[in-house]
Amino acid sequence: MKKTILYRGLAVTAAAVMMTSCSSDYLQTEPITDISDSQAVATTQAAQMSIYGIGRIMNTQNDMGRSHTGETSCLYWINEALGPDNNSYFFMTEMGGSWYRWESMDNQDSSLCKSMWDYCYTIISRANTVLSTIDAAEGTDAERSWVKAQALTLRAHGYIHALQWFGYRWQDSNNGEKYGVVLRTESGSAPAPVVSMNDVLKQVYEDLDSAIGLYQQSGKSRKYEFEPDLNIAYGLYARAALIKQDWKTARTMSANARRDYPVIANEEYMSGFIYNTSDYMWTNGDNDIYYSSFGCWFSCNGSYCANWGAGMNANIDFLRQLDPNDIRLKCFFSPDKVDDIAAIPGYEDVASITEADFWNPENVVAGTMDCNWGGLGKMAEGFVKYAVANNPNSGYANTMPYCRVISGVAETTPSVMNLGSPVKMWSVGVNGTYGDSFFPWMRATEFLLTEAEAAYMDGDIASAKSIITELNSIRIPGYVAPDGEALLEDIRLSRRAELWGEGHCWYDFKRWNLPIEERKWVANDPTSGNTPANFARAHAVNDRNGWRLMIPRAESDFNSGFDRTLMGYADND
Repeated sequence: MKKTILYRGLAVTAAAVMMTSCSSDYLQTEPITDISDSQAVATTQAAQMSIYGIGRIMNTQNDMGRSHTGETSCLYWINEALGPDNNSYFFMTEMGGSWYRWESMDNQDSSLCKSMWDYCYTIISRANTVLSTIDAAEGTDAERSWVKAQALTLRAHGYIHALQWFGYRWQDSNNGEKYGVVLRTESGSAPAPVVSMNDVLKQVYEDLDSAIGLYQQSGKSRKYEFEPDLNIAYGLYARAALIKQDWKTARTMSANARRDYPVIANEEYMSGFIYNTSDYMWTNGDNDIYYSSFGCWFSCNGSYCANWGAGMNANIDFLRQLDPNDIRLKCFFSPDKVDDIAAIPGYEDVASITEADFWNPENVVAGTMDCNWGGLGKMAEGFVKYAVANNPNSGYANTMPYCRVISGVAETTPSVMNLGSPVKMWSVGVNGTYGDSFFPWMRATEFLLTEAEAAYMDGDIASAKSIITELNSIRIPGYVAPDGEALLEDIRLSRRAELWGEGHCWYDFKRWNLPIEERKWVANDPTSGNTPANFARAHAVNDRNGWRLMIPRAESDFNSGFDRTLMGYADND
């Protein structure tokens, strides 16, 4: 409680000082106070407050689109909504069907493209403000080194996202020589050019090299989980290396990033991701943002999910690829849970439900499935109890939270979906009135999977096998790593399973240069997909400018140094 109160106080102070770029028009927004940028970071204490303010930007409702809450929203609206493994009702309706179908991705007037662009450059702009005067800030050398390292880390973070979402995949970039994004390294909003991906990555590598040295030099450590530190810098370095397929660097930095963290045990993995797990590296420090919180929108008993009978759901074709013994399958509501649910006292009649029944939309009553109704509704309620039994750390062992779970699919109406496979275990049991929960902006297990992939791509097959076995021997009893290309496929599938719903999916498919398909649901065909017909989709690797979000018109309108003709957009807008 004390930590939350202190965080709020620091964030409010920082917001009053430095939130000059939080509106959607970051280039033209004037400061909301009379405090100059130089005053805002005149001391190391003030500069630290500015860093905390960036942390608040990453986890508060910003004026960037509906329920845009910084890092978590960006990860969801792009890497989950556009990816193939998560076909949530909210992605299909609340954020607009045109976005889910990728129809807005190459629209320079898309509010969502603009929101993501503004988010990246708000972080970059605020970091530049700190970096412009921190060397002269009043304070100790250790304090200056620490704050400067954090600002460099955050600037790198903003550019990594910008390249992931708006840049080319490496295979299409002419070894990084194609133009990427706008490069700004000075404070203010003077004209700035669009530069090559190599130029941006060079800056990112230099920033992180400097940050790592400064963290080590400072001898300081962070107070709050929303702050970047040495491990975060290593993790971001690994993410940047993946962009350019710099496998040796990705291996080294991934190993460094996860060095101080364990592979979490199955019990903790199944605990709901409600609270920080032992491998959480970076997360929101304050989850009390009410109806904009992640849990409110996406957890089984979050306010929107409970009241609308809708949540986020796994693509059944993804689940069918998993080993039947994989512990991660227990996170999802699917037909194989019938026997386990029927074994719970009071749910014996669930045993009569077949897989065909499970997918049949006629079993949906009035467009929703309430936990207190019979049939599949009872199965849905039973799944929650089943999940709680497998979720000893959720805090809900003796209570039954009110909950509705989607378990049907309609041909065209996503609010009546027979999606069958909801959410990772964090869908069961969250905190607060609205359904608050912590969300992993960075989890150490990500870097185990990155290290395994990078080792394989670097030709070190023995190490790749050893690393992936370190994880999968825990998640899959009796696991034996395969040989040849099957090993790479196994590493990729393990990444999709382990990090499902954590904001990696779409960009992973982009950098793997793999197409995406979500198959439609077909009546009376249990082998069909589970996507409503009007949202079923297939995307080749060259669709939508090579899976690049279009840089918004606002950038060229207000940045005279930006030349859209360099971007290679199909319509040359």
